[in-house]
Amino acid sequence: MAKKEIELIRRRFGSGLVTTLSIIALLVAYIKLAPMYPRHAYLSGWVLFALMLFLTFFNLRKRIPFLRVGSASFWMQLHLYVGVFSGALFFVHVGGSWPTGAFNQLLAWCYAIVFVTGVLGLWITRAFPRMLTVAGYETPFERIPYARSNLRVEAEALILAGVDGQTSPVIAEFYSKRLGMFFTRSCNRWAHLRQSRAPQVTHISQFDEVQRYAKKGEREMLDKLRDLVAQKHMLDYQHALQSSLRLWLFAHIPLSYSLLIFSVLHIIVVYAFSGT
Repeated sequence: MAKKEIELIRRRFGSGLVTTLSIIALLVAYIKLAPMYPRHAYLSGWVLFALMLFLTFFNLRKRIPFLRVGSASFWMQLHLYVGVFSGALFFVHVGGSWPTGAFNQLLAWCYAIVFVTGVLGLWITRAFPRMLTVAGYETPFERIPYARSNLRVEAEALILAGVDGQTSPVIAEFYSKRLGMFFTRSCNRWAHLRQSRAPQVTHISQFDEVQRYAKKGEREMLDKLRDLVAQKHMLDYQHALQSSLRLWLFAHIPLSYSLLIFSVLHIIVVYAFSGT
């Protein structure tokens, strides 16, 4: 194992240990001290709000050049562990039970979704690039529609050319019923995300069935068409993973800002009706 990998494991272990001990200390303090301080929710609320501001600051740091202090890896790790700790602090703030009232529930749901999408995003950003690398050549996301269109044109040209200049009715019917829609759009998104080969196996069995009734020239066409289908499956696999890498940010970041706005409204409402 490379020296950098060992150092990375040590750093992650140390950061994880510190976060775990901090969460345990927080929960112990809550159990021991909460009964003596009935207004502890004010303190935990302000600390939680400060953590939310810090976590939102991570996204601003990437956009504003003069805020880029420290490496991106360091800030990402800090963002991760502070986010995990904020989950425990949120539990303490709500008193271990789901809030009541429409606005408080909306705020709680917003936090829960931001937290879950953050954890999901951590897995996606670490696992999917590695999966794409293992899969082989990666088509840039913006080029995928163009590549898909080229495959469709090539497949249709192959069908129309036929054998000896004449379209094979067997292959034409097979393409129309089984592959026509497959080449027009991205397919089998959830299967590719689950790393399932079920769609590929289905097409393989369909090709094998048709090939039994095909003539010699038609079999050569089927082999070429089979290769195009395999390329299309690889393109769909890349689209599923690359689009997921982009889409989770469209859920996590806007909801993070919404959570911040709801939190400010929550603070205003609390102090407006607390009499302090």
